[in-house]
Amino acid sequence: MKTADKARRVRTQLSGRLAFHRVPGAAGDEWDGFRLNLDVITAHRLRMLDLEPDVLAVLPEAERAQAIYVAFLERVPYENLSNNRSVQANPEEPEEWPRATDLLLRENAAYGMGGTSFSLAYALRDLLRGAGTNAHCTLGYNLVTEQAHAAVVLYVDDGPLLYDPALLMCGAIPVRPGGALEDPLGVISLQPRCGPTLTVTLRMHCGRDGHRGGPTDTLWNIPAEEIGDRPIYSIIPVPAPPQSFRQAWLASFYKGRPMPLRLARRTKDAIYRYGERPGSIEVIRANKREELSVEGDAPARLHEVFGIDSDCLRTWFDRR
Repeated sequence: MKTADKARRVRTQLSGRLAFHRVPGAAGDEWDGFRLNLDVITAHRLRMLDLEPDVLAVLPEAERAQAIYVAFLERVPYENLSNNRSVQANPEEPEEWPRATDLLLRENAAYGMGGTSFSLAYALRDLLRGAGTNAHCTLGYNLVTEQAHAAVVLYVDDGPLLYDPALLMCGAIPVRPGGALEDPLGVISLQPRCGPTLTVTLRMHCGRDGHRGGPTDTLWNIPAEEIGDRPIYSIIPVPAPPQSFRQAWLASFYKGRPMPLRLARRTKDAIYRYGERPGSIEVIRANKREELSVEGDAPARLHEVFGIDSDCLRTWFDRR
């Protein structure tokens, strides 16, 4: 089969997965004859996301990156349970707290774990780099929590793209003032702030009352009374120096009192999150919101929705 025919077949196979779409920088069938050589480590990592390296190898760069991001987002949840566990296991050894890519993927395969913005961005960066792209971790400043936030900037021919798995968005935002991603759940855009700084803003389609365009929370802790585009974090979308990224990552852990449990994942065009409303899981779709009770056996219910090992969750709930 010619490479272009194989690429078309791959796109057809992936089109039914979460928000797989043509992205800025994606090429067409002019890539006939192209094939990327993937190393053994990258191939192993991709298979842990249920991706076939030979399939990805025939896709052009931007589509290859999107396919990896989609698979990563589908499989790896946002959660801070792993952070709390890392600190509890090595309270006096902060250098042991961050989990590198292979450990994150192994714990995901074994226990359904994911991570917060730092571990998610770090792992996604490694996966994208291994697949032949020019990807880097970048740092932002969360305007709500007033803490550092991590994401990934990817350089393609048509300009840089911003991927943020912690924001649970369906794809990448073109990095430029006014760059926007039309997500089935809302619009994520980059607005000019000051000098080279941009602000990531979010407008959700579904309001708290279940109608499009009404007042709503955003993904993380935005006041419900705010209407319109909500600023989430500011960012200068350039590669973060490794030492600066490491220091910000370590500072994101809390020694002593564990942080309240936060879980979130995206499944197709719905976001499930737990922690902001104790006793329930909030489900956000384009046209409605609903809450699912976790009364009774909370670990079992959370495992069912988020895929995290019920014994790990039970240990958390029984820790007192």
